[in-house]
Parts: sequence; structure tokens; C-alpha cells
Amino acid sequence: MNFTAYTNTIKNRELANSISQTATAVYGNIEQYFDYTNHINGLLLGNVQSGKTAQTLGIIAKLADEEFNIFLFLTTDNVYLQKQTYDRAVKSLTTFDIIGENDDVKFLTSKNAKPILIVLKKNTSVLRKWRGLLSSSGYCVANPIVIVDDEADAASLNTLVNKSLISTINQHLSSIKNLASSSIYFQVTATPQSLLLQSQVSGWQPAFVNYFEPGEGYIGGTFVYAEPISYCIKYTKEDELDEVKQESEFIPQGLRDSLMSFLVVCGYFEENQIDTCNFLIHPSVKINDHNTFAKRIGEHLNFLLEEVTENSFEENLRHAWLDLQTTKPDITNFEDIKKQVISLLSEHRIKLIVLNSKTPVEIEYNKGFNIVVGGNSLGRGITLSKLQTVYYCRKSKTPQADTFWQHSRMFGYDRDKGLMRIYTPPSLHRLFTELNNSNQVLIKQIQEFGLDGIQLIYPQGIRPTRKNVIDNDYLNFVTGGVNFFPNNPIEINTEKVDELLSEYTIERETEITTFDYIQQIINLVGSKEIEDWDAEKFIKCVQSLSVKRPTTKCYLIIRRNRDISKGTGTLLSPADRRIGDKFDKALVLTLYRVNGQTSKGWGGKPFWIPNIKFPNDACFYDVKE
Repeated sequence: MNFTAYTNTIKNRELANSISQTATAVYGNIEQYFDYTNHINGLLLGNVQSGKTAQTLGIIAKLADEEFNIFLFLTTDNVYLQKQTYDRAVKSLTTFDIIGENDDVKFLTSKNAKPILIVLKKNTSVLRKWRGLLSSSGYCVANPIVIVDDEADAASLNTLVNKSLISTINQHLSSIKNLASSSIYFQVTATPQSLLLQSQVSGWQPAFVNYFEPGEGYIGGTFVYAEPISYCIKYTKEDELDEVKQESEFIPQGLRDSLMSFLVVCGYFEENQIDTCNFLIHPSVKINDHNTFAKRIGEHLNFLLEEVTENSFEENLRHAWLDLQTTKPDITNFEDIKKQVISLLSEHRIKLIVLNSKTPVEIEYNKGFNIVVGGNSLGRGITLSKLQTVYYCRKSKTPQADTFWQHSRMFGYDRDKGLMRIYTPPSLHRLFTELNNSNQVLIKQIQEFGLDGIQLIYPQGIRPTRKNVIDNDYLNFVTGGVNFFPNNPIEINTEKVDELLSEYTIERETEITTFDYIQQIINLVGSKEIEDWDAEKFIKCVQSLSVKRPTTKCYLIIRRNRDISKGTGTLLSPADRRIGDKFDKALVLTLYRVNGQTSKGWGGKPFWIPNIKFPNDACFYDVKE
């Protein structure tokens, strides 16, 4: 009854069918992993702004039909998101009692005739208060609790794990779980890097994963960050943030172009009676930068209003219109667009909104024509309707993959693809293209293998997530450009390696080989201790490289009749090290056939020692079992 009532609120039948399939698949995993006495985590993986909330509410409704009665829906510590989620739950889950953060009396006097969904921020005081209310209510006694943690990779994990302490939010969440005899904890996110790198002993490693396919019409990374470059990408200069912060008469060219493009789209929407259009400006994390951008944009809007009769105004507007016409051939003719733009400027209907931690929660940014300037408040969960234009120049010395990917607010369903434009410097476009490639490989791995064998691979200089939520004792990390060899090599399998390398009898500088061939060799060589040479880890890295970068070249350097002493602390000769370093974007496996004399500290028989070096622009991450 609950699930049927929920899906009846969804007008899009295709979406309703998708939600039904998702709910059934998730419940199948619950039946497999949950026995009403344990506490399990399940990863619900979607894409940024792809409808994860609609799918998640469907799962809640499905579980209510299976006699689960108490649910918590946790949002990030953001007043906009908590309000947005609460309002959506009230509208969608009509058979539930929806409880807000301040509904203490309503909760405590509820007769439990309906399933209860409590929508809370992940805020210390809020969680402490509701832990007490849940405890005193008795609802959790002998009943399982279902917790849906939206953006579960943000704020929920233990940020003190490497100090042998527990962070406050994480402690509160564990305490709430443990109020009940059993629990199902759904970790909902589009950026699962930190969750996938949780150790089993942490208590936060997911037991299963369900991936939400985006629906028809979704605009995501495969369009925006396509290779070759998508038409929606417009390059700006690298230093426009600094130019904006300098007092000058004009704003930088890239920002001017983005504003004119937005105005043309607004004119088109107004002409076609579409009452909402958004332009997002994401300059940096600093509130002072938000205010500076808002001030400069406001000044430029006033300047444009004064210049509407000048030739320069028409030329710049026409330039933007012509650009959009290349991808929207049926766009309204220029003169009508110009008329609407002048009207919007004259009537001051272009609203300028600064959206950050100091902005009042009541502010409305999903109606009308808005220029939204902000930083971290735009990073997770905030949905901007009809977002058609983005100006993005936020940079970081060491960007985190999950944080930056969440900045992709242009992803979604209600965009006009032909009118989308993203203004960004080339360096940031390269970063996001790389993040998109990594994301697609991760999803492919999950679709094919679930959580088994997941490994994250990123270029050097990009971290998968923040350091403070990953237990260093359980993190496998392999960096490219570094030579790895065993100090205490095994002195066996010589004949098998000889046979495998029999086609390479003439010593040459290098031999070209394959990923599979390198894996076969690694299986036969190595060390007596896993800490000295982890063959399984290196094989996983080779496999990940073959999936993520299948065009990567693989080289062998083979050297025989080597008189190397044990315990020298180095393996490669200077000449071979130079050869390996020359192939800095390749996978290089160097093999030395050591004579193994007892006088050199060995066992008296020849054997092979390996040295492996991965491309210097790649880093690999996974978790020790």
C-alpha cells in the first residue's frame, strides 16, 4: 500500500517503473544480508542529480510494506537540504508520518499507526537530541531501524580514525544505530570513494551495492565532459578569479561571455513562456570572493542596462546568440531575443543571489531568472532548476575527486541541452574530464563485479577523498613513477619464468608486451613476505590500468647473468633506471635473472627478481582485507 501510494505520486511512468525495479533489487540484497539481528550497511550509488532521492523514497516505501516502521532520513548539515528533503517527503510519502527536526511533540504522541520518517540534518545538537527522543520513545525496542544517509560520504565517517578516536557525528550515528536490536544503514551518494576505502573493522564498509541507472534525458558527465570536447565547454583564461578581485572597469572576457550567453537563454525562455532559468557562478570556497563576484556582476548588469542602445551591446548579445544557434537551430530570432533581454534588464527581473552559509534559508532560487554565486553550499544536494549556464573557476592545490565531482550542479534532467554552456579554464576542464573517466570505470566495475575487487585509480595530484576518514593501517596505496622490487625475493620458479621469457633470448633495451603477460610473470616472482612485495596488489593495479587506460603501453626490460649481492638496497643499474624513466607514461616490468651465488648471500641457484613501475601520472587505492 505504501509503495503503491508513493509511485502514484510520480507522473513519469518510466521513472515509476525504474523505482519499482530498484526497490525490488535493493530488497533482494536486504533479504540476503539482513537477518533482523545484525547491523548492515548498503551502498546506494547514483549519479549527481540523477534522481537518487526519488529512488530512495521508493525503497523506504517498499520497506514500509515489509513491516519496517521507523525510518531516519539524514541530510548534510545544510538548512536548504533538510528543508528540501522534508518538503519532498511530505509531498511524496502520503501514507507516512513525516517528522521534522522540531516536531518533538508530534513524534512522541504518534500512535505508530503509520510508518514514521524523521528528516534530520547531520548536526551534532540535532543528532544528540533525536538520539534521546528515540531512546525514550521505545520505538526502537525489539524493532529494526532503517537509516537513509544522503551524501553518506560527507560528515558521517570517522574523521579521527588515524588518531584512535571517534569524531562526534560518527559517534552519534553509531549510537543511534545501536539503539535498535538491528539496523539497515543505507549510504546514498554519487561519490563513494571514501566509503569504498573503509576497512571492515571500521563498521562503515558497505556489505552490498545497488547502482541507480539515470533516467532518459539525464545530462551528466558523459555529455558535459566528453572526449572529444563537448560543444557546451567554453574555455576561459586561467587567472580570471584574480582579475575579478582586482578593481577595474570591466569584468574578464570569460565572465562577460558567460553572462551574455545566460541573458540570451533568459530571453529565449521568456519568449517561450518558461519562467525559470539559472546561472551558477562557483568561484572559490571563500565568502569574500562570492561577495566580490556578486558586486562585480551587479555593476556589469547596470552597465548593460545603460548600454542597451549602443552597438557594442547588440554585437556582444548577437555573438552569444550565434554561438547558441549552432547547437539550438530553432532558437528564437535575434531581434525578439534582444527585445526580451532589454525588458528583463529594464524591469530588474534578473536576480542576483549569493548562496553560502550566511544566506537565509527562505531565499528562493528555483523561480525566475537567477544568477547564483556561491561555494560549498553548492557542492552537495542543492538542485538548481533549469541550470543552463555555469561559470566555474574554483581551484585547489590537491583536489579531492569526490568533493570536486559534487560541484557538477549542471547535471540533471530539466536542462535544454542545446542551450547549455560551461565556462571554465582548460586546466579545470582536464581535471573534470579525468574525474569523469574515473567515475565511468568505477561504475562499470560495480555493475560487473559488485564490490569485489574495486580499486580506485587517479592521476598523481588528485586524491580520491579526504585523508582523515581513511584508516592508514588498512589502505593499499601504489603511486606511479616509483620503482617497486622485493628486498627478500623468492628463489623459485626459475624454470617457469625461463620458459615464459624464452622468446626473448636476445638482450635488447626493451620488449613490448601486454597486461596479461605481465600478470603471468608477477604470479611467478616476488617475495617471501607480502609487506615486501604484494603480488596480488600489483596484479590488481595492472588489471585496473587495463580497464581504465587500455591504450597504456607495456614494456619488459629483461637482463640475464646478473651478479647482484643480497641486501644491497637497490636493484636497477643506472642505465636500466634511465630506460625505465624514459617510458614515464607506460607500465614497465624489469626482470633480472640473478646467478644466486652463495658468496653473494643467495641460495646457490639462479632466480628472477622483478621491478615494477606504473605510469607516473597514476595512483591506485584499495583496502586491505
